[in-house]
Amino acid sequence: MPGDSAVRTIEKLPARFRRERVDKDARLRISLGGDCRDVVVSSGGCWVERPTGAAAAEIRTDFATWLAIDEGRLSGIEAFAHRRLSVRGSIEAALQFEPLFDRPDAGGLRYSVDSVDTGGPQMSVLVAGAVGAHPLVLIHGLGATKASWLTVIPELARSHRVLAIDLPGFGASSKPWARYDSQWLSEQVFGLLDALGYDDALVAGNSMGGKIAMEMAMGRPERVTAIACLCPAAAFSHRPMLFFARLLRPELGLVAGRISRARVRAQLRMMMANPDAIEDDWYEAAVDDFLSSWRSPRARAAFFRAARQIYLEEPDGETGFWARLARMPRPALFIYGERDPLITHRFGRKIESALPDAKVLVWRDCGHVPQLEHPERTATSLAEFFAGVTGGRVAS
Repeated sequence: MPGDSAVRTIEKLPARFRRERVDKDARLRISLGGDCRDVVVSSGGCWVERPTGAAAAEIRTDFATWLAIDEGRLSGIEAFAHRRLSVRGSIEAALQFEPLFDRPDAGGLRYSVDSVDTGGPQMSVLVAGAVGAHPLVLIHGLGATKASWLTVIPELARSHRVLAIDLPGFGASSKPWARYDSQWLSEQVFGLLDALGYDDALVAGNSMGGKIAMEMAMGRPERVTAIACLCPAAAFSHRPMLFFARLLRPELGLVAGRISRARVRAQLRMMMANPDAIEDDWYEAAVDDFLSSWRSPRARAAFFRAARQIYLEEPDGETGFWARLARMPRPALFIYGERDPLITHRFGRKIESALPDAKVLVWRDCGHVPQLEHPERTATSLAEFFAGVTGGRVAS
C-alpha cells in the first residue's frame, strides 16, 4: 500500500541522519493522511516513535508528496509553495528538518538553513540555488521572517544563489538591543554578505524589507547590483502622530501583553486584496510564525523599535529620504498593490519623480504582500528584472 510505503520511509530516516547539522533538540511530527510519526532529533541521535506530547512543528502532506520529497524529486519548500504541504507550529523548525537528512539529488530544490556569525548579530539564513550563481538577498517585512518568501524561493533559486534572511531582532536571528533603523539594519545585511564572502548582491525586500533594500542601495551602491521593492515602506510626509511617536519608548515591547491568534489572523487577512484566495493553512502557519517570535521580549522590543524608526524617518530636506533616493544610482523595480491598506500605491508617483529610470508597477488585484498573493507573477517579475540587469552573469 502507498501509505505503508510512505510511513516506512519515515521510519528509515535515522539511517540518513546528519548529526552535524543539528542546531537544537526537536520533535517533529509527520502526518500522512491518517498516519503520524514523531521524528526526534538531537546531537545524540535520531529516532522515530508514535506521536506523544507536543511537537515543535507538524508537517502535513499526502503519501505521494512525501515519497517525492524522500526520493529527492521535490523539496518541502516546493511542496509548500504549490500547496501540497502545510505546517503548524514552528515554521523555522520545519525548515530545519529536511536538511538534517541525506536524500538523493533527483531534481528537487536543495537548501540549508544556516546560522551565520556576522561579527555582530548571529543571522539565520535560508540558502538555496547554485553556489556560483549571483547572490539575491530576500528581506522580510516588519513582524515577518524569511518564511514570507517561501512561495517564490524555488523559482528564484533556478537562476540565483538565494539568501532569505531573518533580520536581527526577528525570527531565528539574535536580538540585540540596537537602533533597528533602516541604516543599522542595512549595515547588518552588509555584514552578512561580508561573512559569506560576497562583494555585491541583488536585493529584494517587502514592506520594511523594501525600505532596507533602498537604504542599502543609497548607502553603498557599489555593493548593490539592483533592488526590487515590494510595497516598500518609505518616509511619510504626513505624520500626524509624530510627537507621540517620538515619546513612544521601544522598551514597552518588553512588557507588551499577550496577543490573540484571532487578532493576528485578522490583521494578516486585512493585508490581502482577496483574503479568501489564500488557504486557511497558510494563515495558520503565518500566525504560528508570528506568535513564536512575539513570545520573546527582545523580539517585541525589536518590533516596537523598528516600527517607531520607520515613522520617524525624515522625508524632506537635503539629507531627507527622498533627496537621498533621487541620488541612488542602482537599477530598481517597485511593485505596489492598488488595494494595499498599509502603503498607498500613490507612492509609485513619488518614486517615478525621484527615480525616472526606475520600473514601477501597480497591480490592481494586490494588497501588501505580493509574494503571497501572486507568487508566480512576483517570481516572474523579479526574475525577469534581475536577468535584465545582470545579463545572467555569475558572481565571482
